[in-house]
Amino acid sequence: MREIYGLRLVSHTWKELIEHTPSFWTYISADYPTTVIQDCLRRSTNHFLRVEILSFGSYLFEDEPKHLDKKLQLLRPHAKRWEELDYNTQEGSSVNKQLVRDFLQSPAPNLQSIVAILQRTRSSPPPTLNLAGGKTKQIKHLKLENVSLPWSSQRLTRLETFSLEIEGTVPVEEMVNLFIKNPGLRSFHLSYRSPRGLGIPALPASASSNTFQTTANSLEEVNISFDNPGIASHILSRVYMPACTSLKIAAKPISMMDNIHSLNEALLQFAPKIGHAMNEGGKTKFYDWPEQPFKWSISPEQEIFQLSIEFSHLDLDDIIAFLRNLASTSESELDMEVYLGSTSKHIADKLGEWAEITKLHISSPFKLDYDQNGEDCDQNDQALLFPDYLGHTRADPDPALSWPFPELQELDLSELDCSFLRVFDMLNRRYLSKSDRKRLKKLNLSINTPPKLDIRVRDTLEWDDSLIVPAIEGHRGVKSLDYGSSEDEEVEDTVTIRYI
Repeated sequence: MREIYGLRLVSHTWKELIEHTPSFWTYISADYPTTVIQDCLRRSTNHFLRVEILSFGSYLFEDEPKHLDKKLQLLRPHAKRWEELDYNTQEGSSVNKQLVRDFLQSPAPNLQSIVAILQRTRSSPPPTLNLAGGKTKQIKHLKLENVSLPWSSQRLTRLETFSLEIEGTVPVEEMVNLFIKNPGLRSFHLSYRSPRGLGIPALPASASSNTFQTTANSLEEVNISFDNPGIASHILSRVYMPACTSLKIAAKPISMMDNIHSLNEALLQFAPKIGHAMNEGGKTKFYDWPEQPFKWSISPEQEIFQLSIEFSHLDLDDIIAFLRNLASTSESELDMEVYLGSTSKHIADKLGEWAEITKLHISSPFKLDYDQNGEDCDQNDQALLFPDYLGHTRADPDPALSWPFPELQELDLSELDCSFLRVFDMLNRRYLSKSDRKRLKKLNLSINTPPKLDIRVRDTLEWDDSLIVPAIEGHRGVKSLDYGSSEDEEVEDTVTIRYI
């Protein structure tokens, strides 16, 4: 808009042309001064408007909140001309709450795209979106956060993208009806939080896995985040999604009653795609990094089918049982590539039992576990490096000796600041010499020797590291030794973790 006002000063002809071309004035931002908004409303004549109102904390454009109130009052009478509305006060502001409610509930019969994101508040219920008194039938794009939707409405029939994030009761049957009423829906995002202090509502009886209420032939992308996996299961078991190429689920149970395994049956419709993607894409990826949920994903290069599942507050035993069941129903082998940040030894012990893990990326030392007094369990180690851990033996019931990650074949240490001498020491302890094996055999102990390793290490060597490299390359436990960062590997950029 600054450029448009500047061009008006070039000449009288330019001024006349710009001021009498309504399409130059159809985009209105609350960032504009009040006089500019008034110019836009007047010079856009009867053309449709794109309205953007963004407010982030104390950085509320160049004005005080009372000035934004005035801008909302200027825009509201022109609601019938709104074609796109983007209202975002997620970070909070001191704008008059009733004025905001009235603004969002203004009848706007020509809206095609709505983004309404409000700050969550406990003092009052969220406003309910007014779908233009029954006249709006052409909304194509809808994104709401902390704004209620009139579920009984028959006005949403042409949606192409739908995104809703809300705390409260979700009428799951109406959610299924949304797919029935919108056969052209391509993208569906739903994030749900149970009301604080209230139990999770009971769901209708589960339908047969072979019985669907509707088919979403146009649906390509599904993203569901719930603290009750049963709700996600309910939707996925009732809506058949043959065209879906991307499925993301964030399972965040809040009680022991929430059974993540209810998703297994709901995912049966995707079993052929999951199996094909796992067989074509090779290793699936599992991520564990600080203060984030566990994440497992399938991301084949051909983008046949993308699947991502986040697990919060779930025991690793439940997670691996779920993943093994998913692989079994998809008739595929579970081959896992794991990315570890600053994890705890407790988690590493759990992961170390999974025979499905064949590749590890290590980018940080362990966080030591603590006792009840908050003291380090091992006072001698300030940071336990992963190579040390891989060399620790474990006694199996057979009796036999084994090592963590018994099927590990690839080890990426390129992001870990670790002495090569430690790597060499790990190899000596993980792959015993012939004389050691003979002595153990005399003690009637069998040895479950793990596969040889393909190892990737950092490409910057210290002088003392270069002395030990030939010994590592020729070690009995090493299949190959590579240098350099793994940054060139094609890992989805939203989940690639780097620690420095």
